[in-house]
Amino acid sequence: MLNSYMTSAGLVELTYGLRIWLVGLVLLLPVAVLGLAWAKSSRFFSTHTTARRQRILYLVALVSASVSALAYLCYWGWRVCRLYGVVLPLSPLIVLDRFLLLSRLLSIVAIVCFVIGKGPYRVLVILATLWIAVQIWVHDGVIHWA
Repeated sequence: MLNSYMTSAGLVELTYGLRIWLVGLVLLLPVAVLGLAWAKSSRFFSTHTTARRQRILYLVALVSASVSALAYLCYWGWRVCRLYGVVLPLSPLIVLDRFLLLSRLLSIVAIVCFVIGKGPYRVLVILATLWIAVQIWVHDGVIHWA
């Protein structure tokens, strides 16, 4: 039942606002997972016996995934700029396009290194990196859309 102060238009506005927050949460969740993995990695390696190769591969994967996440955030920042009609110069768009191409490669490297390496929250970090990789591979053509 709707309260007297809650009209159907207010309910529609409320659900729209909740959807925006949910989309923002889904888009930023991989970044939070990577941040958590970075925060727990030194403690994990100091308390667990891990082979040097597995530790190095995990850290290479974290660096690669973090660079991919930065490209992911830059891409979504560009999309928000387009949504609000902000026009960016061509040179930053070219840099963003090349950065996205690099992060495609880095996201695949990160997934492979996470599978081989050993570290904290490995499954969650693999899923977060896979989400970033899919988003980067699916959303292509910054220069095309500019």
